[in-house]
Amino acid sequence: MNRAAPLATALFLIVLSVRALLAQALQHPNPYLDYIYPAGGNRGQTIELELGGLNGFEGTSNLLIDGAPGITVEEVQKPTHDTVKARIKIAADAAPGRRLIRICGGSAGLTNERPFFVGKLLELAEVEANNSVAQAQQVSIPVVINARLQAKLDIDCFRFEGKAGQSIVAAVLAHAMDSTVRESFNKGFLDTSLEILDSQGQILAAAEDTVGLDPVVHVKLPVDGAYLVRVQAVAYAGARSAVYRLTLGEVPYVTSVFPPGGQRGQTIAVELDGPNVPHGTIQQITIASDDPFPLQDLLVELPASGSQVLTLIRGNMPESQEAEPNNNRASAAALATNATVNGRFQESGDEEWFRFTAEAGKGLIVETLAQRHLRAPVDTAIEIYDAAGKKLAENDDGQLFMGQVWHDFESADSRLIFQPPTTGEYFVRLTSGSGIFGKQSTYRLSLVPLAPDFAVFQWPDAVPIWGPNNTASFITQVFTWGGLDSDVEIRVEGLPSGWQSSVSHLPASYLKIYTNTYIGNQALVTLTSPKDAAVETIAPFRVVARASHEGKVIEHAAQTTTLYGNSHNDRMFLRYSREARAVVAPPLGCRLETSVTELTVPHGGTVEVPVRVEYLGEAKGSFGLGIDGSTVAAGTGWKAPTTLGAGQTEIKLPLTVSPEWRPGTYTIVVSRWWAADIRAGRPGPCTPAIKLTILPPDAGK
Repeated sequence: MNRAAPLATALFLIVLSVRALLAQALQHPNPYLDYIYPAGGNRGQTIELELGGLNGFEGTSNLLIDGAPGITVEEVQKPTHDTVKARIKIAADAAPGRRLIRICGGSAGLTNERPFFVGKLLELAEVEANNSVAQAQQVSIPVVINARLQAKLDIDCFRFEGKAGQSIVAAVLAHAMDSTVRESFNKGFLDTSLEILDSQGQILAAAEDTVGLDPVVHVKLPVDGAYLVRVQAVAYAGARSAVYRLTLGEVPYVTSVFPPGGQRGQTIAVELDGPNVPHGTIQQITIASDDPFPLQDLLVELPASGSQVLTLIRGNMPESQEAEPNNNRASAAALATNATVNGRFQESGDEEWFRFTAEAGKGLIVETLAQRHLRAPVDTAIEIYDAAGKKLAENDDGQLFMGQVWHDFESADSRLIFQPPTTGEYFVRLTSGSGIFGKQSTYRLSLVPLAPDFAVFQWPDAVPIWGPNNTASFITQVFTWGGLDSDVEIRVEGLPSGWQSSVSHLPASYLKIYTNTYIGNQALVTLTSPKDAAVETIAPFRVVARASHEGKVIEHAAQTTTLYGNSHNDRMFLRYSREARAVVAPPLGCRLETSVTELTVPHGGTVEVPVRVEYLGEAKGSFGLGIDGSTVAAGTGWKAPTTLGAGQTEIKLPLTVSPEWRPGTYTIVVSRWWAADIRAGRPGPCTPAIKLTILPPDAGK
């Protein structure tokens, strides 16, 4: 008997089953803006832009530009599948600095954002071929060159004339604007090397990772004559998305800012440092008090500087600066509770010591912020000691919010919860394991009381609603700490008239599955567009979450994020963004309705969800309907899809609640089956939200 035959038959049937399910899956349009080239221009210029990416730009109609006014879109050409070309005009009085551009229209209505800079120096575009010394593009300094390493083995060379004694800076901006080397999928950041050579081909200066992965070189020219700048990607990588900006000339270039943040409403003196930046340069800046966004742009205002934009953190607590010397316990600086101290690791072996008082039984959260948002080259570690010198707690990397606040990779910032065993004095020892010290090695250390609380994030920041009078979902993720014992209610606020939204719930029992802040709990929220909404209608909104503790309401607005990738593996490419928007996209085949708004099911029992399908156009073939809801993983699926026959308009979907699910109130939707992961974060078309209450096992007994 051939025992392999039944196994082969079974495997064949499984493959057919999987293929059948995949055929039912809705292929969501998911265009992703990967780059803008050139990434900047001068005031008064008219510029031809190329915007490229993945997953289809057909139907693009316009560009959405966030930031200061002064840029007009004059023309958008007929797009191809992966490229849009547009002409923009920068006004002569446009404020210098960063703008954020999205593609409007097309299959999903609105893409993620990408940066574009209005410059103060002369701006040029790279002219190919310039791959060798002999082919080097001649430029006059000072200048900002917009270029890209657009293929494997591409090298960019630029020639300029210099004078003996000139203090020349060459600086690449690529990593700092999230440029990628993405030939097709998940290729990572553009990591460049940079060299300045003399006329004989001798390297005068070279760099790779100066600010993040971006190189900066500084050299005093030895003689009058021609010089060469050479840029290439590490491992000679290249792609159309490998866009960068090269600042070149006798110009100041800031590589460190201190302090890296301040309390809202306060005016702080920020010290700037870097090549050609005069020692002791101070720039006054007021930290905005009326803007909830936690990051603030700092446009460098120095004579002959370019449009360099740096990031500051907006804090909500009193702030101070580290006072040296504090590199041992005897010289530990005082650290207040409910406060942030800004410091830096100045030299090799530098340790930062702080002392604080604490009460027995009253926990504290000790946390650093350095790599996140600031890209400081430090790897912090926190240790807590008692007055006798005994180590009581430590943390190197971890217990930070997963995914939604990773800035580049999994953060090396530190966070720990400390429970003082007795009332008295304690000490924090802060060290860095990166081996990098100096003015760039900044950090922010915060000490706050431990209390029941949470944070909430929302994505994508551009939510497509597939046609007028249709419903789609987006994802919120809640992170809790301090023993929060409350349901979390999530609402949408600020929608224009005619739009509708759901109220979503995460029960306290469910939030207790994971007790650390590394794992978040996902909940779906739905948006429904008006019946008369035109395609490409944009509706801004905000998400607010509420819980309670001992009768006191705890409320937080969600931090909106833009998705710089399009798969679960791109989770690290979420970036903070300023505003959430819903956009009416072209219809996707159907509308889903349900006659119920609330359902109740016994723990471990089964409930039926009635669904009606309205086909938009001809009903072709079968497709799957799934039930999506709260999860702690990347997906949102609660059950395998159920197949509808061709033209079938009504069905009752059975949902059996696993005994592992905690009793409480959840929010579910029925959606046309999709690949339910972070890739899109937007099941739809779907029904409006349904409130599902799972009763305790002994309910009714």
